[in-house]
Amino acid sequence: MMKYLMAALGMLMAFSPAPSYAEKVKIVAGLAAIDQALAPLYAAQSKGYFDQANLSVDIVDFKGGAPAVNALVGGSIQLCICAADHVIRLTNKGMPTTILAGLDGFHSYALMALASSPYKDLASLKGKRIAITSPGSLTDNTLRYMIKKLGMNPDTDYEIIATGGGAAMQAAIDTKQVEAGMLINTDVLRMMNDTPGKYKAVHDFRKMPYASFDVLALKSWVASNPAEAKALAMSISKAIHDLRTDPEFAKQTIAKIFPNFSPALVAIVAKSMTERLPEGGVVSKDSFENMSNISLSESKSMKPVPFSEGFDPSLLKP
Repeated sequence: MMKYLMAALGMLMAFSPAPSYAEKVKIVAGLAAIDQALAPLYAAQSKGYFDQANLSVDIVDFKGGAPAVNALVGGSIQLCICAADHVIRLTNKGMPTTILAGLDGFHSYALMALASSPYKDLASLKGKRIAITSPGSLTDNTLRYMIKKLGMNPDTDYEIIATGGGAAMQAAIDTKQVEAGMLINTDVLRMMNDTPGKYKAVHDFRKMPYASFDVLALKSWVASNPAEAKALAMSISKAIHDLRTDPEFAKQTIAKIFPNFSPALVAIVAKSMTERLPEGGVVSKDSFENMSNISLSESKSMKPVPFSEGFDPSLLKP
């Protein structure tokens, strides 16, 4: 009897369909730089939101905006976690690009100098040496834009020097190779925490609404993968909510991004990060237009991209 039962069971299994497990959609996100604005991506990973959306998101650090954008254009990555001005640059090159979700709603840089220096604003630095990260960068474009707004010429009224960012620029300020330098928010917070009273912000661009660090994708990829694009944007939006409402989770996430930061610095950066996060990942029109004005200020060939074409908020709506 048992022999017949086993035979019947075997036949049943042979003709029964195999259980189907939906294979996760793989998405590769390329980072332009390690920044506090990456917190929503790390948070979405740790909370399992990407898994729940049936997405497998790999994050790759390209250590620069140019190589990350090249990889996006080449198709080896689907997302670029980088400056939003690439929406304008790529669209002008015939590759329409959109912001899926905003990660930072304010400008990333401040013009820093030694606290002992006499400089109190950008105008007072006329004729002096100011450091930027590299020619054509956000630091360069922003500085030139603001100098022109003062009615001065950035090429004749100032000496603009490329030093690289982070430690290299800090060293240039410390050794007085330059009188001031454009430093990113995380470095500003670190310097002010590690050496209180040594530095000051001569001009703090970080208060300006600005689409500085966002999740970008080619519109062709979004059109071919609408469900995945929406699921990813919604996952990031949920993670932003968690970070904004749970200070301890925000600190845990920042500690993962910057494992060498002290607990005190982690708390400072986490607070800054949550204050700068755009609610729900929604990019404001003001921040997009400020980004557009500064990005286009040094270009005679690029045309502006309307806000409605550079960001689609429908991806962030349930």
